[in-house]
Formats: sequence, structure tokens, C-alpha cells
Amino acid sequence: MARSIPDRWIPYKACGSIIEGTRMICFKVPLKRSVQVGKPEITEIWDIPSLIEAIPGLGAVIDLTNTARYYDPKELEAAGVLHKKILMPGREIPPENKVTEFMDAVDEFLGVRSDLIVGVHCTHGLNRTGYMVCRYLRDRVNIPAKDAIERFEKARGYHIERKNYLADLLGEPPHSPDKGRHTEVQPVQQPTRRGRQQSEQDSFSTEFANFRPRNGLSGHHSRQARSDTASRLQNYNYDYKYDY
Repeated sequence: MARSIPDRWIPYKACGSIIEGTRMICFKVPLKRSVQVGKPEITEIWDIPSLIEAIPGLGAVIDLTNTARYYDPKELEAAGVLHKKILMPGREIPPENKVTEFMDAVDEFLGVRSDLIVGVHCTHGLNRTGYMVCRYLRDRVNIPAKDAIERFEKARGYHIERKNYLADLLGEPPHSPDKGRHTEVQPVQQPTRRGRQQSEQDSFSTEFANFRPRNGLSGHHSRQARSDTASRLQNYNYDYKYDY
């Protein structure tokens, strides 16, 4: 397989559903169309236009991959979607300053508009994404860690694979990062009957009804943040080995 396609990217479905009680949705990284066309193993193109079409109301994207090679964020910005880049190596528990940066970004984006949906992705939209989203739900929304994990996994459709991420979320003794180990895709078994028939996008719970961000995100600040991110990315030396 061409190096342009990330390891294990193809088996995961492109996008999950809105996480219960939130305005957050998770998906695998969109790739440039040019690296997908002509590959028989890819049956559906997943690029920025596909992402925007798939999620009506998407207003912001937080990118947790440890590289800038996958897509051009200007495509999102041209569609009116805010973008935040947080460089995060895979398989390792991130430092607290990265977690705080993520949680602050979510708060700011959610405060832009009452119906804005925040999208989060890493390479597969599963492990780093799941850890950071569950940290937000646990630490900012006061959802118990076990419930946060269940909500994320149900919405994304897969179980979080990294035992060190799960242990940290649950306050259990730390596990060593599982670098070098083969990981199997673990889909979540969905129930055959759903207790509620309403749309996922209409299921925002009262946990967010009175939400107020700590800091608003003005147009000036969002532009400045994008400029600062672009400056950092220009000089970043990427290591792709564990970007999954």
C-alpha cells in the first residue's frame, strides 16, 4: 500500500455519530483525494468535501494527528469551518498542557454558536481522539469516566484500543504504551432496538443546555490562532512512525 495511506486507515468507517449529550462528533482523518483515487481497496473517498457533506452543521475541527501531510486546513476554512491543530504523537499519554489546550479549544468553539458541531479526529478518530474527548467529558462536563468511554465508543462505533489511555481515564495503574504491537479493529456491537428514535443531532442533553464557554472565540482570535499554528507547522519535523 502506498505510504500516503496511513496504516490501518481503510478498515475504520469514516465517521461516527454525535456523542450523546454533546455537540461533538469524531471521524478518521480525511485524506487528499489524489492519494485515494485509483486504489481498489478504497471504496469510498473520504476527503474534506466528503466530510463537510457528511456533517451538516460542522463548524470546527480539532486535528490531533502528529503531521500536517494529510490535508490542507485551508479547505476547511474556505467552507467556513474553524480549524485547530494540536500535534499529538500516537500511543502515548499526552502532557497535561496538551489536554488543557484541547479542552479550552472545545469550550471556545462551542461558544461560537449554539448549534455549532465540533469535529475531532486523529488518524483513525479512535484512540487519541477517544482519550481527549473522554477527558473533556470527564473533566469539563463531569461525566463519570466509564460513562464517557461508553458514550464515545457507541458514537464512534469502535472500542478504544490503547490500554494505557483507558487506564489513565479510569484512574487505574498506568500501562506501558503498546508501541510495536499489532492492534485489531474492535467494532462496538450496537443493539438491534433503540430506546429513542430521535436524530443524533437532536439529542443534545441538558448537560450542555446551560453551557457557557470560559472564553469566547472572536474572529480576530481565531484568525490569530490559525496564523500561529501555520507558523509552528512550517518548522515542525514530523515523525510518522507512531502517528496512529
